[in-house]
Amino acid sequence: MIKKNFNRIKYLATYLALFLPFGFVKGEDAVIIPVKLDNPIKAESFEALVTAILEVVVAIGTPIAILAIIYSGFLFVKAQGKPEALKTAREALIWTIVGVAVLLGARLLATVIQGTITGLGA
Repeated sequence: MIKKNFNRIKYLATYLALFLPFGFVKGEDAVIIPVKLDNPIKAESFEALVTAILEVVVAIGTPIAILAIIYSGFLFVKAQGKPEALKTAREALIWTIVGVAVLLGARLLATVIQGTITGLGA
């Protein structure tokens, strides 16, 4: 009974979320306001777009990588010599280092891909 009522409330909330905005649209009295969308990245070329995206990825990924390395260290301390726990901690550290290498090599990969695309399409 509770599950049935919950499903009804869920469907009603979904219906309202999807179709309620259309209830506020007026017919002929609606005023059309011109909207100008600015490019937030300010990229003029594909190379500039990839560079901007990589800067964001590196800025977000660096603190995450640092936290992952710290977490791997805690796993080593928590293992206290247990073989299974040491194996888990070692795998976590190895995959963290692989992720950091990919993160740091992202700019190199972008340069290689950009050079390949330029070479093929020039």
